[in-house]
Amino acid sequence: MIGFESDNPVAAKFSRERIKSVRSTIGVYYLAIIAPFLGIATVTWNHTSTRIVAGVLIAAVVLRFRHWVLPVSDEQSEALNPVAARMTGFMVTLLSCAQSYFYLSLALRSNGLPRPDMEWLQILSLGLLAALTQGAALTGIIFASRVIFFAFVLPLVLAVLYLFGSANPPASASVVILTAVSLFLAENSHRIQLRLFKAQYDADAALTRMERTNLELIEARRGAQHQAETDSLTGLRSRLAFIHDIEAKLDGGQCGLLAVIDLNRFKPINDLYGHYAGDVVLRQVARRLQRATPAGTVVGRLGGDEFGVFIGGSSCLEELPDLLATCDRALVQLRKPMRLSNALVTVGGSAGACVLDGDAPDVGQALRDADAALYVAKREGLLTTKLFDREIREEHQRIHAIEAALMEAASIDQISLAYQPIFNLRTGELSSFEALARWDHPELGYISPAQFIPIAERLGTIRGLTLALLEKALDFASGWGTPHRLSFNLSAVHICSADAAQEIVDLLKRKGFPTAMLQFEITETAMLVDFDAARRNVDLLRESGCRIALDDFGAGFASLVYLREIPFDKVKIDGSLIKRARRQQGRDMLRGVIKMIAAMKLESVAEYIATIDDRETARELGAEYGQGFHLGRPLDEEATLELLSRHRDEPIANIHTLTNWELAQHEARILDATDGARSFPRNGSR
Repeated sequence: MIGFESDNPVAAKFSRERIKSVRSTIGVYYLAIIAPFLGIATVTWNHTSTRIVAGVLIAAVVLRFRHWVLPVSDEQSEALNPVAARMTGFMVTLLSCAQSYFYLSLALRSNGLPRPDMEWLQILSLGLLAALTQGAALTGIIFASRVIFFAFVLPLVLAVLYLFGSANPPASASVVILTAVSLFLAENSHRIQLRLFKAQYDADAALTRMERTNLELIEARRGAQHQAETDSLTGLRSRLAFIHDIEAKLDGGQCGLLAVIDLNRFKPINDLYGHYAGDVVLRQVARRLQRATPAGTVVGRLGGDEFGVFIGGSSCLEELPDLLATCDRALVQLRKPMRLSNALVTVGGSAGACVLDGDAPDVGQALRDADAALYVAKREGLLTTKLFDREIREEHQRIHAIEAALMEAASIDQISLAYQPIFNLRTGELSSFEALARWDHPELGYISPAQFIPIAERLGTIRGLTLALLEKALDFASGWGTPHRLSFNLSAVHICSADAAQEIVDLLKRKGFPTAMLQFEITETAMLVDFDAARRNVDLLRESGCRIALDDFGAGFASLVYLREIPFDKVKIDGSLIKRARRQQGRDMLRGVIKMIAAMKLESVAEYIATIDDRETARELGAEYGQGFHLGRPLDEEATLELLSRHRDEPIANIHTLTNWELAQHEARILDATDGARSFPRNGSR
């Protein structure tokens, strides 16, 4: 009714604020009513109109005094309560009409006397002044101002024009103009104040939105910082936060042991039981590391199944044995079985560590040093923490040098191939040759395949290296002119790459090499990298006519699964089983393995035959083929051709019928064939 119920939220809020402001001027409004009334009522009390208006004023004051003078709740305020707003509007209308009646009645009565003396003009002038003052007092309520104008001011102006207009038209016109101007100013003032209020309202709303946005940004920044500093899966510190925490402790004067822990059997568990089970294992590992280390230890997840631990101390050189013992106890906790929903698994871990002490230590370099020690610990199968030392540093520097050398194009020309013969243990015939990579670097000297192959896999150069060496082997084997097969090793990373098999098949077609004379050896490590990709590539190679052999069988725990899932042609028994067969228990195990391979209709090759006893044991237990230093060392190309020529010209008697003397002569001929050939160390040979 008085404006606060507008559909425009800004106008409604503006009206409410204006109504609130009226409470501070309501006294002026009533004073502008009572003061002029009393001035006239003292001399006109006998008039009926005076008494009527006096009664109305007394009733209004009695009814509204408490409302306007005493505090009221928001529910009873005109700003929010429609009933209170209507009551205020009704009282303004009543008082305006009553005053209009009072002043008009007195003015007209005075003008009707027998001797008019301009008394009516004084009455109307006082009334107009009172009306304008009241309108100004209630300017906060635009409805009230309009009521005062139309119910009080306008009737008085019309009375002035009626009584005075004919006598002085210019003055009458002036009265009309001034009245219109006052109405215009009141209305325009309201609109201007509304626009100003809207601008302030918009500014306040914009400021509120800005503050809200700022708070949201602060919360988002905190959330992002928390996510960046915390591993979402385990709740441990992230790699970056782990480094920052260590730096903070070092800045505080602490020293400590920085250890990097890598889980040993996590990927098989992840592949066998699924990623959810892998997540459960990682969370359990995180909790065990936190429980196994003292308070104040920084524990973080560095990535994948690799964790970092920083155990602080005050004098690390003196406390080093205790720090290492703490880390070893953590490893013991990791080796304890872990309960999954449907299985009990054992993970375990390897740890490499370095001491952070002295001025301004480089945490990033310390992590690399600990990682280098971890590499040694995993390679040696250590159950305790391996501490970074000078020997590891030198080895690490050599690895970096090998990495740099592998990135050079000349490395392909420096890497050659040696060929180790594989014999039929039952007939003594030469069956095939395994191509083995050899690298004699002009500055680094001899580099074992056990070193540079994993480095090439890590650097991503293994694909080009494999194809280049395979091309060399194919070019050499093409000139043999014999039915002996070429066996070539494929690295785990390469056989699991998307187009590995297709690239090899394309190379064989380009070279025109008979695929039936080529055999590829892959280890079960390749299956652990990406079983599905490895199986697809193996299937494509077999479809092209190549044979596939599973290498190092018995070195892992999942070989039976792979034998069942992938159609191999041959199985090469790991040398560890051959060595164990020197004892009766190991002999029984080797017999069972060979029988199992035979039952699956697969050929068996006994690797690492180092003595006559190894050879006889493998032959007696049923192995079909043999490979090792006792039968033949890796040969260069010239010695390989010589051995091929000898076996082509001098067929070897059946090993079953050879006497001891004949066996000795046979071994002597093999050793003679290696004269002039390079003698290669054990790594990469059989």
